[in-house]
Amino acid sequence: MNALIELHDSTVSEIAELDDAVIVHFLPAYLHKSGGRPGFDAGTGWLQDARLIFSDATVSGCAPDLPSDVMNGELIVGAERHANEIPAPLSATALTELRLDFDALHTVTVAGHGVRLELLGEPRYVEEFKP
Repeated sequence: MNALIELHDSTVSEIAELDDAVIVHFLPAYLHKSGGRPGFDAGTGWLQDARLIFSDATVSGCAPDLPSDVMNGELIVGAERHANEIPAPLSATALTELRLDFDALHTVTVAGHGVRLELLGEPRYVEEFKP
């Protein structure tokens, strides 16, 4: 089963800086699972808490009061660009940048030298996805 987090249906509860790491907490993230291409092919939608942990990272921009829903975003890992999605599983040591658009006034960018995704707890079924 293939999976990804859809940013536009996810909620960010915290963006925390800890030593040289930045942790983006999704409470919850919207996870799409499919036997084909998640986000495009038929599958199922789930809610699951998640952490995106960036190594040697910095944060820029302005966040709204959190928690807040994400309207749009983009994850760049090395030369790979993921529009409005985060692949799951994910663990990389390449240059990485995450842009989260919350609304017209609030955009946050996290840039680092590595990233990993941790899915927390059990996923909760939401819906069937049929394009």
